[in-house]
Amino acid sequence: MADEITAGRNAARALAARTPGWMVWYGERTGSFWAVPRAGTAIVPRMLEAPTADDLENEIRQAEGRPAREQAQEKQQPGQPERAQQGTAEAARHRRSAEAPAPRIPVGR
Repeated sequence: MADEITAGRNAARALAARTPGWMVWYGERTGSFWAVPRAGTAIVPRMLEAPTADDLENEIRQAEGRPAREQAQEKQQPGQPERAQQGTAEAARHRRSAEAPAPRIPVGR
């Protein structure tokens, strides 16, 4: 029992290190892993629960709008640039266009 709790706590700590916007813990009574977004991040307004740390990580990725870890690894193929280098539609929305900016018109002085 103590080994299971220690292993659960260690897995929760490792997951918390990989997901900085989330508070992650292992429920000793439930045997489940739990996560809630930190106050500064407005990702989802609810707690997440999963039976394993890997399942909880996939739940967190889904809540953040990212693919599950297995799906992300499958999409990455040899000879292809990484997803981070390719960018996403969300990232493209925040990027400035390569075109020259429109001229600014002075407001009456």
